[in-house]
Amino acid sequence: MPKGLNAHLKTAVKRSTLVLASTVASQLVWFCIKILVVRSTTKAEFGIYSLMLTIFGVLVTIVPLGVPAGVTRFVSLSQGEENRAEAVGISKAGVQIALCLGLAASIAIYFLSGQIARHVFYTPGLAGPLRIISFLLPFAIYQNITGGILLGNGFISQKIFNDLLTPVFYMLLILVVLLFHMHFSGILFAYVSASLAIVFLVLAFGFKKLGGAYLLPFARRGCTIPARPDYKKRHEALLKFSVPLLVASVTNMIIMWADTLMVGRYIGAKAVGTYSVSVSLVNLLLFPLTALSFVFLPISGEIYANDGAGNNGLRDLKRAYQVLTKWAFAATLPIFFVLFFFPQMTITALFGPRFLDAALPLRFLAFGLMINAFLGTNGMLMMVMGYSREIMNISVAGAAFNIAMNYILIKKAGLGLAGASISTMSSYILINVLYSLSLYRRSGLHPFSPSYMKPLAGAAISGLLIYAVAKSLPLSFWMLPVYFLLFVGGYGASLLLTRSIEAEDLFILERVLNRMGVQPEPVLAFFERFTRGVSKPTPE
Repeated sequence: MPKGLNAHLKTAVKRSTLVLASTVASQLVWFCIKILVVRSTTKAEFGIYSLMLTIFGVLVTIVPLGVPAGVTRFVSLSQGEENRAEAVGISKAGVQIALCLGLAASIAIYFLSGQIARHVFYTPGLAGPLRIISFLLPFAIYQNITGGILLGNGFISQKIFNDLLTPVFYMLLILVVLLFHMHFSGILFAYVSASLAIVFLVLAFGFKKLGGAYLLPFARRGCTIPARPDYKKRHEALLKFSVPLLVASVTNMIIMWADTLMVGRYIGAKAVGTYSVSVSLVNLLLFPLTALSFVFLPISGEIYANDGAGNNGLRDLKRAYQVLTKWAFAATLPIFFVLFFFPQMTITALFGPRFLDAALPLRFLAFGLMINAFLGTNGMLMMVMGYSREIMNISVAGAAFNIAMNYILIKKAGLGLAGASISTMSSYILINVLYSLSLYRRSGLHPFSPSYMKPLAGAAISGLLIYAVAKSLPLSFWMLPVYFLLFVGGYGASLLLTRSIEAEDLFILERVLNRMGVQPEPVLAFFERFTRGVSKPTPE
């Protein structure tokens, strides 16, 4: 295994472990929050709450014009080239753009909230929540641009702050709200308060690590970077690169939220509440790939900046892509097994039987996101290589397809929630296939290797056998962990029997075991019995 790849995999494993652990922990808290909110509100109130969060998520993504992602890409490349001046200039430009747009959008949403609630969603009760989130919007956008700058510089702590501390603060505030019987309005203010607390925490961390030169829009004092003649050029390059990412972000948000919004428009707020249950559960499938994408972005940018045009750079990038995608997919597969084969049991146990209508949508959504995990970080690698226009074109095509399918299946065909989930599933598959084809055509990168593909047949057989046995037994939520562990064992056996363990896998396994405080030697010795020509990881 090349020494450079060894170092990059080490960094990726360390950071991915931290991000994944914080993400899993945060989602457990979010699930508790969701259950508390569901059980303390009516279906209509929960639908309004879900619409508010959906609209807020869309605004936070589209208002800054894709600049946070562009800043991360340019800063990581500048750091790879050891050019701090450009990193500071790009960061400052990004902060200026994001803040101006955030303030303008906040004012517009506040004064148009009534019209949006009545004439777009036909839900007058949505006006108050929209005014509340309009206050939070510029702060959240500033936090996002700060997070992009920190990530480009190799810091991931802000991700952990946001993922873990936000739901913890929110959970504590919700408990206070319920204790004093403030119910729905109190829940909304609790969300804003918890979010603002994390905004200021992330900003304080950013100023401590980077200083005002990076994060203040018009910093003068303390900035030792001289003015550069190409500053305006780099400012324009950021916008030129980020605008296609804005379009891609908008279309990705359309794909992510169009089903929820169109369900709210054509079926009603109660149906949104039911559908949101399936969306919340299926988001579990995003954890491993999201953690990988987050930490792999600056790493891949550094690899590409150092030797992106040479064979060694692309070779290392391709191998890292293959190995890390295989691990992310392996972490996603057992979650998919539970959600796809046992949706009724999962929904009943967590949310109660009144949301069982979400079972079929959950299956469709789970399959779409499983394909997303299977193909790996294709879109992120396209962004690192500068193919933002191709990302935009594919995303626009996918969004148009998604809207058309939602309209046809929800309104015209009358398939309701099932139609919404089929549309989203189809869109995810279409976009990811097009991303992968475009990435391979331009760079030759793909995630597939024999060690990735061979165990899949064994995993499929194992899952079907477990499901067949489970169907003959009485339904019991307490059997879900047993089914989960049986499937993990079956997939693990498939990996061993097909001899799909490679040197990079042993290296990653060693790093993971070390972080867990487990002696790796006996475990590695066991796995080496099922490999062909694979030696132990190179000592550091």
